[in-house]
Amino acid sequence: MDETGANRPVTIRDVARVAQVSMTTVSHALSSKRPVSPETAERIRAAIEHLGYVPHSGARSLQSGRAMMIGLVVPDVSDPFFGELAVSVERSADDLDFGVVLSSSISRAERDARYLNLLRSRSIDGLIYVTGEVRVDERLADLAARHPIVLADESVATLESIPLVAADHLQGGRLVAEHLRELGHSRVAVLTGPRGLRSAEERVSGFLSVLPGATVVDGDFTEEVAYHRTAKLLAGATPPTAVFASNDVSAFGVIDAARDRGLSVPDDLSVVGFDDVPLSGRLSPGLTTVRQPVGEIGRVAVETLLAEIAGEAPGSPPRHPVVLVVRGTTRPPR
Repeated sequence: MDETGANRPVTIRDVARVAQVSMTTVSHALSSKRPVSPETAERIRAAIEHLGYVPHSGARSLQSGRAMMIGLVVPDVSDPFFGELAVSVERSADDLDFGVVLSSSISRAERDARYLNLLRSRSIDGLIYVTGEVRVDERLADLAARHPIVLADESVATLESIPLVAADHLQGGRLVAEHLRELGHSRVAVLTGPRGLRSAEERVSGFLSVLPGATVVDGDFTEEVAYHRTAKLLAGATPPTAVFASNDVSAFGVIDAARDRGLSVPDDLSVVGFDDVPLSGRLSPGLTTVRQPVGEIGRVAVETLLAEIAGEAPGSPPRHPVVLVVRGTTRPPR
């Protein structure tokens, strides 16, 4: 029985809540997989004693009739952002003794059908779904009413009832616009992501809330489209002095287009991305961008899903704050 008097076993999530730490930290303390500070270890020990938790009893109860496997759907694991998110999910799941079935290489329809069948057959206990597309399999909403499913990074209009773990994309767009405004840029353009994709729309909305006069150009998160859209922008009569690309991959295309016209970044054109993928810090100059807490998003997505698997209703956690990382691709206009 838990501390609220409910007649259910005390779980690792209860211990984490009382100790004011993450489920992963509790797992580290119990398994000694990774070091935990003495102060944190003492809080966890006190919570265990207070709740009467028997280490791993929650895991054993989950194992009864469970596969101890979760599914992870990502659009393209070769994309730096999604690859990093997949690594975070796998590590976090492993810390909590769950395996991960990962898929990203097959078509959306085949991929969705595969995971729907895995859920129905109970070959996996739950699903973390990361979509890079506007539409998803219509059966997913019905299945979510009967099986644990968590959305990570991207919300879907038809799946509003499913818990979402994501960054604050509106905040990120605002941070970029404020940075460019402070540098003195007035002729600015924003390159969008795919139409209908909420994360992309929120980034643009946040940006336009600060710089409403910006030129909006349709993009699709790819380097090739960003290159061609930027080349057209720069060939205009009044080209922008700064471009906000809605993801880092698009920003790479913007930079290439500028350089192919003989322009210097940032002397002639300031460029800002979004995501802070590993390559962004290794460019010369380094890309100014918005850093998403990818590791934290992956960890919380796993913990939220495991709470659902344990029969709880965790709901969507607050959006994760983002940080503007100022590097070498932005400066005041000439």
